[in-house]
Amino acid sequence: MMKNQIKIIFPVLIMGFLLLNFASCKRYYDPPPYFEPEGDTTKPALRKVLLIAIDGAVPSEYKTMALPVLEELKAHSKYSWDAFTAENSSDASAWKTLLTGISYTKHGIKDSSFMYIQDQNDHEHDIVASYPSMFSYILSSAKPDMKTSLITPWSNITQILAPEVADPVLAIDDKAVKDSALTRIKAEKIDFITVNFNSLSAAGKQFGFSASATGYKEAATKIDGYIGELMAALKARPGYNKQEEWLVIITSTHGGDGFSYGGESPKETTGFAFYYNEKLKPTELTKEGTFSGVLFKGKDATAVRAVLDDNGSNYNVGTDDQTIQLRIKGSAGAYPHFFSKMEKFVGAGWSMFTGGSSWAISVKSPSSGEKRIQPGSPNVFDKQWHTITVVFVDSASKWWVRRYTDGVRHDLTEITAFKTTGGVTSPSPLTLGWGTDKAYTSAEINVADVSIFNTALSDEEIKDNLCLSDITKHPKYANLIGFWPCSEGFGDRLNNLVSGKPAFKVLGPYSWLGVPDMPCSMAPLTDPGKRNLHVKNVDVLANVFYWLKLPVNSSWGIDGNKWLESYEIEFIKL
Repeated sequence: MMKNQIKIIFPVLIMGFLLLNFASCKRYYDPPPYFEPEGDTTKPALRKVLLIAIDGAVPSEYKTMALPVLEELKAHSKYSWDAFTAENSSDASAWKTLLTGISYTKHGIKDSSFMYIQDQNDHEHDIVASYPSMFSYILSSAKPDMKTSLITPWSNITQILAPEVADPVLAIDDKAVKDSALTRIKAEKIDFITVNFNSLSAAGKQFGFSASATGYKEAATKIDGYIGELMAALKARPGYNKQEEWLVIITSTHGGDGFSYGGESPKETTGFAFYYNEKLKPTELTKEGTFSGVLFKGKDATAVRAVLDDNGSNYNVGTDDQTIQLRIKGSAGAYPHFFSKMEKFVGAGWSMFTGGSSWAISVKSPSSGEKRIQPGSPNVFDKQWHTITVVFVDSASKWWVRRYTDGVRHDLTEITAFKTTGGVTSPSPLTLGWGTDKAYTSAEINVADVSIFNTALSDEEIKDNLCLSDITKHPKYANLIGFWPCSEGFGDRLNNLVSGKPAFKVLGPYSWLGVPDMPCSMAPLTDPGKRNLHVKNVDVLANVFYWLKLPVNSSWGIDGNKWLESYEIEFIKL
């Protein structure tokens, strides 16, 4: 078997192993102790969780359908229509992320066997990290007798991904899932129920993941009704909202595009999420009005850079018209590349590089030599956002390069000789950040809204659409062949919003950090009913454990954020 075909299945962790470091667990903040006033026999309510996960729920289509149960739940929910599910939208990847609190870039699971497939670059003796489900951690907690139940039509979840759950239930279909969940909700002893509906995913594959597809809408409506039944049963419990405090999380595990899912496109990896409790005030959580980006910096082994995942086969200029545009914010030294399709300053291609506070471009081919276009541009390395644009254009029987800074053209340079000798073509992939040239230092920049058009935009088209917030409204949108917002806030990919086109892979010791100000294409959030927060399915474990008052050990390496803690004032009795 070839090395890159080896599959390693993770063993179930032994409880004793998990207990080794429990005494040193990092504990999250708990509410202040509750003291009973004289004559008061009320005790703090028990915390419980109902997690409902819907496969194949596309948030844009759900918003269009406005299904009654979810709409009613808004009144007591923190909810999001642009939540992130997982970097890869396969069922295995989505569920592994949801139940472990680990992102796909770390766990690497995308096969329904839940086996890790070694990458061809992995060393055969590398230790493969194991990431168990949250139910394994519950068993090793101070509350190992907590009654947990997981109800699903997919046997792989209970048999392979989460075999530690106390009450695994394999149902034949979504109706059986609902009926089994009702039985357990009506039981006296239950602490944490996970419910999985998957008929919507099947409907999407058959009819299309669209509200306009009758089969898809009917499946979504039926599931919405099932959720209504579960909520009614929950509220009928004698201790509901008295001796019991329930957190209900409803989330989509993945979306869909056309008739399929399993890829990494926004429609496949964007979901919705509702966090419901009777005491919560309605707030829509959205990634709007924020910019979280990667700071590209460093050189050699410390370089943080992004390389297009295509082996250099896309986005050559050749001898055609092309427009390349991006927004940058940061500082730079002398002559490093910061956006290029040229490895080092050798071979062929083009490279945008720095020259003090200004920026320049090098155009090169093996037969025509190099043309460096570097008359002084405005200062763009002042730690403010600037938009820079390069246009390759055929005009008056000659070939030219036009450069723009913040929508204003500042030079025009003839490069006709390159066109007559094969054009500007390079086997190097597009690269953001350090271009592997050891002779030069590196820039330190954030990048946003990288776009490439297969046409030469005019001066007016560049100026008039400089801060366009919706790229689909661009007058030359039909000519857009690459668009990377670079604002995912997670993972190791900068997704290409042009369907079927490659993403950038982020390399090096990178991290996603919020940038205090935003590119001009992004408007600040002014709606009082919304709050800036990019909700992710990787957050579920952290928030479930926070709600259940269970500690999270830092050694688990979970990636989620227990953001629900910031709303304590709404649901904790002081």
